[in-house]
Amino acid sequence: MGRAICISATFLTGRYHGEEWPPSPARLVQALVAGVKTGGYRALWSEAEAALRWLERRPAPVILALPEVKLQRYRLAVPNNDMDTVARKWAAGKAADAAELRTMKDVSPRLVDGREPHVRYLWALDGGEEATEIATFVQRVSHCLYAFGWGVDMAYADAELLQDTRALGHEEWTPSQSRGQHLAVPVPGFLEDLEATYQRFTARVRTMDANTRPTVYRLQRYERKGASACPFTVFGLRTADGGSTLSKRWDEAMQVAGWLRHASAQALEGHVDAAQMAAFVLGHPLAGGDSAFRLSYVPLPSTGHAHADGRIRRVMLLEPASADGMMVDLLAMKLAGAVLTDSGGNPACTLGPLPDDRVLGFYTGQARVWRSVTPVILHGFNAVRGQISLTKTESLLLRAFDMAGYSSEAIQCVTFQRAPLWPGTGAAKEISVPRHLTDYPRYHVEVRFRNPVMGPVLAGIGRHYGIGLFAAVGGG
Repeated sequence: MGRAICISATFLTGRYHGEEWPPSPARLVQALVAGVKTGGYRALWSEAEAALRWLERRPAPVILALPEVKLQRYRLAVPNNDMDTVARKWAAGKAADAAELRTMKDVSPRLVDGREPHVRYLWALDGGEEATEIATFVQRVSHCLYAFGWGVDMAYADAELLQDTRALGHEEWTPSQSRGQHLAVPVPGFLEDLEATYQRFTARVRTMDANTRPTVYRLQRYERKGASACPFTVFGLRTADGGSTLSKRWDEAMQVAGWLRHASAQALEGHVDAAQMAAFVLGHPLAGGDSAFRLSYVPLPSTGHAHADGRIRRVMLLEPASADGMMVDLLAMKLAGAVLTDSGGNPACTLGPLPDDRVLGFYTGQARVWRSVTPVILHGFNAVRGQISLTKTESLLLRAFDMAGYSSEAIQCVTFQRAPLWPGTGAAKEISVPRHLTDYPRYHVEVRFRNPVMGPVLAGIGRHYGIGLFAAVGGG
C-alpha cells in the first residue's frame, strides 16, 4: 500500500470488550461520531461530518492490530429495565420492586498488551485527492474519541498521512473476497442511520421501539495475513437443553463427528443440489470426483497443558483450502443453537458459543512441530513378514501427509508411537473407528515441518471426521 490516511487507536487499560477482534471499521466510525457529538466537541461537527462522510465512501481499510488474548469469561447481573413485569404485578395488587429486575450478561474481555497503538486503520488515497486537507480533518475527528468498544473501554486516537505503510508492524488484516471473518464496514448513508438510530434510542420508552441498532453498513470479510488457508467455523458443545457445557471422551470423536455431519446435511437441505450434498457435505463423490474436496467434521479435545482432560467440548467445521468458505459461513448461521441427534434420533447436544478459545489456539495456531491428539490411520499396512517395517511406516505417513496437502519436501521428519503424545488422551488403539478401518494400523505421530505451518493440521484416512487431528507444540 502506498499513501494512506491512518487512524490509530490505543486502549488506556489494554482491555477491549467488543464482540470482534480487530474492532470493525464501522465500530470505529461509531466511536468517532459518539466522541464528536459529546460536549464541546460538537462545535467541530461541520468539519467532522465532512471527514466522516469521506470515510464512509472509501473502500474497506486495511487493519493492523496487535494479537489479542481472551481473558476469562464471566457473567454479571445488570438491570433488566422490564417495567412491564412490575406493572402487571402492581395492577394485580401484588408487591413488586423494580430494583430486583436483573438479567445475566456475558462479559468476554480481551487483553491487547504491547507497544502502542493497539490497532490501526489504513484508508488508501487516490492519486488526485487533497491528502493533506483530508488528513487534517480526520485528525481533528480522531482526537474526539474517548471510548472504543464498550463504555469502559477508554481509548484515545490519532490520525496521520502516511507515505509508506510497509514497516508499521502488527498483524495485518486485509479485505478478502472469500476467506476470513466478517467485519462491519460503513457505506454511504451510515451517518444518517446512526443519527436515526440515536433518535429511536432516546425515544424508545415513549414509542416502545426496540430497533435501536444501526443497520446501514456492509459486511466485509477480513483475512489475517498468515492465517489458516482452510475456512472454518467452531461451536461449543452444550447439553441437549442448552443449559450447561457438555463434554465427550476424546475417543468418541467419530460419534460426535457423525452427529455434526447429520445436522449439517439437514441444515443444508434446499441450499445445495443433490450432487453437492452427496460429494461435498456427505463425502460420497461421484466416480472420478475429488474425494478430498469435502467438508470435514472435527471434534476438538481439550489439550495443551499438563492438566488437560482430553474431553471434547468444541467442534469444528472445516472446508478444504481451495473452497471459498461460503458453506461454513452458512452453517455457522444455520447451526447456531441447533440440537444434534445421535444415531437413534435422540437429542445428543446443542451447538452454542465457545467456552473460551485458549484450546482453539493449539489447533489453529502456527508452529513447526505438531503432535497428534487423535491417532493417524495409515492408508495401507506396514508389516513385512509379520514385523512392523519402519521404512514402510514412514512411507505411509508421508503419503498420508501428502494426501492432506503437505508434501514430503515440506517435512523434516516424522516419528510415531502407539502411546499418547498429549495429556488426557489415550493409546492409538483406543480410538473408535469405522468398521471398515478397524484393521488398518494407527499411530500417534509427531511431525516436524521445515517451516512453520498454520493449523488446522489433519492427516490419515479419518481426517474428515476428526481422526488424525494435530495440535501445535507450544500452542502455535
